Amino acid sequence: MRGFWWAHVGWVLSNEFDEYDPRSVAEFLGFPEIRWLDRHHWIPTVVFGAGIAWIGGWPVFLWGYVVSTVVLYHCTFAINSLAHLWGTRRFDTPDESRNNWCLALITLGEGWHNNHHHSPGSCRQGERWWEVDITYMVLRAMSWAGIARDLRPFRKAEWRPPVARVAQS
Repeated sequence: MRGFWWAHVGWVLSNEFDEYDPRSVAEFLGFPEIRWLDRHHWIPTVVFGAGIAWIGGWPVFLWGYVVSTVVLYHCTFAINSLAHLWGTRRFDTPDESRNNWCLALITLGEGWHNNHHHSPGSCRQGERWWEVDITYMVLRAMSWAGIARDLRPFRKAEWRPPVARVAQS
């Protein structure tokens, strides 16, 4: 809505979303580890970065922490920007989200973005058998092992063939 730069990285650099109403995520209040991470979100990354540097020195820190974090962020950001520009739309959602197989492979399933906007509460984004969703597969394995539970299913809707579209600027 605010352009490519905002969709890709502007929103995360902005202070606009620093404050939120905890009641909007009340279901998370029952998890002390999530409340702790909300207050101390910087601690895990500092500890991890310091551990990487201590174990492998500066070259390992550069590649194992700095470069990998930048690549990870941009893959995540590409879902907000590119997955609203290129791909197919199976579901008629009001946000111009699209399913993009290339982004889905790079992000382990997040590229099935139109599916996500159709069923945002689902842990599964690859709804069809050909929509590879590695994240969902890992979550299923974790549920079989008793680590994860209450996985929400994909909300079914009348299927229609995907339509390739490119957003108009």
